Amino acid sequence: CKKRFFGEIKVSRMKNGSDKLDKQLSRRKFLEHTATAGSAAVISSAVARAQNAGGAVSSNSSVPSMGTMIEYKSNDLMIPAYLARPTKQNAAAVLVIHEVFGLNDHIKSIADRLAAQGYNALAPNLFVRAPEPPPADATDMARIRKAASSIPDDVAIKDMQAGLDYLKTVQGVEKKFASVGFCMGGGFSYQIATHTHDLAGAVIFYGRTPLNLVPQVSCPLLGFFGAKDTGIPADQVHAFEQALKQAGKKADIYIYPDAKHGFFNDTRPEAYNAQAAADAWAKLLKFYHERL
Repeated sequence: CKKRFFGEIKVSRMKNGSDKLDKQLSRRKFLEHTATAGSAAVISSAVARAQNAGGAVSSNSSVPSMGTMIEYKSNDLMIPAYLARPTKQNAAAVLVIHEVFGLNDHIKSIADRLAAQGYNALAPNLFVRAPEPPPADATDMARIRKAASSIPDDVAIKDMQAGLDYLKTVQGVEKKFASVGFCMGGGFSYQIATHTHDLAGAVIFYGRTPLNLVPQVSCPLLGFFGAKDTGIPADQVHAFEQALKQAGKKADIYIYPDAKHGFFNDTRPEAYNAQAAADAWAKLLKFYHERL
């Protein structure tokens, strides 16, 4: 990776020359190749911990189901959610925020993987608020976008905060919280980080990040974006970087040159990028290890 530093903001771009890497290299060697000398050992250690704990390094590795569906109250409504629990007691918790496809098996598997790493993971179904839920047909993007746009930001923020408040009542959950979101959920992960002081860190996967909220960011951010994302172009990410720098916020922002929007979702082969997903997952684990 080539890194440049803007105060506390680190931007990493994988050079196009990485195409010369042997595609058969192990994920460990890939991460060692792309990490700087100062961070390679830490990232490799995170990968090893993930493998030893049964957690997947890439998003197409499966782990046993570690969760169950629960409900928690948010104002006038009960919010369905998937709660994955680690085997150890007194563990920190991560709020897992789904993308436009809703609370599906892919999002539940991410919660399971976090539980395998020793974290409680709560994935709420925010579409319970939608007048019309997203269709089962994941190719019907018009109806999917309609469902996503029907959830106002302020309502989603209240439902996410209610999820954090619920976690505070669960036995065996330490009051240390972080968030992660994907696509629509990436934007919501950013939104909740600007409206609560409960988070020790927030992770954004290719989510929208309105610049007017930057001064309200209350915790360190970790962001992953794709240079080939036509919905969130690189110039918008650069503007976000600059705004964070000027506001003195702590953030690590990564742009993967060969990645599209949705590159972490291994159930969508048209978008999935295995190398970017593996690298992002290792960095996420390192971030949580440091923050939680």
